[in-house]
Amino acid sequence: MQGTDTAAEQGMRDRKKARTRDSIRSAALDLFEEQGYERTTVDQICRRADVAHRTFFRYYPAKEALLFGWDFGQAVLDAFAAAPAELPLWAALDQALTVTGGRLEEPVEHTDRRRRLRRGLLDVHSVHNYALVVLDAFTERTVTIAAERLGVDPAADLRPTALGAMFGGMVRRHVLISSESGTLADWVKAYRDVLATAG
Repeated sequence: MQGTDTAAEQGMRDRKKARTRDSIRSAALDLFEEQGYERTTVDQICRRADVAHRTFFRYYPAKEALLFGWDFGQAVLDAFAAAPAELPLWAALDQALTVTGGRLEEPVEHTDRRRRLRRGLLDVHSVHNYALVVLDAFTERTVTIAAERLGVDPAADLRPTALGAMFGGMVRRHVLISSESGTLADWVKAYRDVLATAG
């Protein structure tokens, strides 16, 4: 019975955290659309969401983080890590992209709205720099997972870094340069075609 109560309490805490995170994000996106991203301050977002300043930073490390999914790219990488151990790297990554539909962000109502705002703000220095931090973290985790799957040290074996560079570069181009034109599935098809013609 104790375990059931503990699980219920944990579930309640998780739901409350999700509501708080969504409330902050909703308030921020409303303000970005109403008065512009650069004119919106964290204090204004906190007032609109009715949360304390420290609560904001418990959920989002910076205002720029509101333009990205809180778990940007993690579903794909979690699926890559969880793919059967016997699969080669490309097959494991391919399976991860298939299982997740190649989604980089959680499929919630805010995703399209946030992505639309982000596309228009990539020339803002702080947003562009934050995007680079997010994308670099995505690439580094790709390398780490690939190294773990191969059981190698990426400092001595270049294969994990090569995979990370290719996959991270594809995601970077998708987000930063191509204004997220098409879908990640289109990029997946493109790399499959390249691999098919590799000699």
